[in-house]
Amino acid sequence: MKIALVTACLAGVAHSKMASLALKKEAQKRGYEICIEEQGGHKIPTRISNEEIEQSDVVIIAKMVSISGKDRFKGKKILEVSVNEAVRKPVLIIDKAEQLIKD
Repeated sequence: MKIALVTACLAGVAHSKMASLALKKEAQKRGYEICIEEQGGHKIPTRISNEEIEQSDVVIIAKMVSISGKDRFKGKKILEVSVNEAVRKPVLIIDKAEQLIKD
């Protein structure tokens, strides 16, 4: 499975990074590929490419604030969760992503 992950919090520092790390760790543990875009504080240091979006099976958006460029994911299966849920329950989030793909 290929996952595109966007995290977004107010500053884009602590919560976004913790959420992306937790989900990345769980995805890799299961043998999945994951590309990550962290947003916040009006910055996007690394943007997911159009090719990565195209190749992804699911897009996970873990956010506390609105994300920039959500229209890029039109037509993709999208799972939206809170950043806090991603930090605390990465196993559950990846389980939900797997189920979303099956449905």
